[in-house]
Amino acid sequence: MQPITTVEAALQKIDTFSGEAAEFQLPISESLMDNIGINMAIITDRILAKGWTPNGFQQEEGYRVYSYRDLNGFGC
Repeated sequence: MQPITTVEAALQKIDTFSGEAAEFQLPISESLMDNIGINMAIITDRILAKGWTPNGFQQEEGYRVYSYRDLNGFGC
């Protein structure tokens, strides 16, 4: 799995995915993990716009693989 290294690439991957939230995995390079969290806030905002919510991550060497679930049934 190739880690994503730009916010733009992450947003494109989110926007072009057409399956279920549980099928989607987003490998984010540690280089995008800024101290304030702006990059991940932008990415998470796009995830929320799809009707998904974060569902944890798996730590790999140099990156994290984020997973998601559908917001339906979570009081949203």
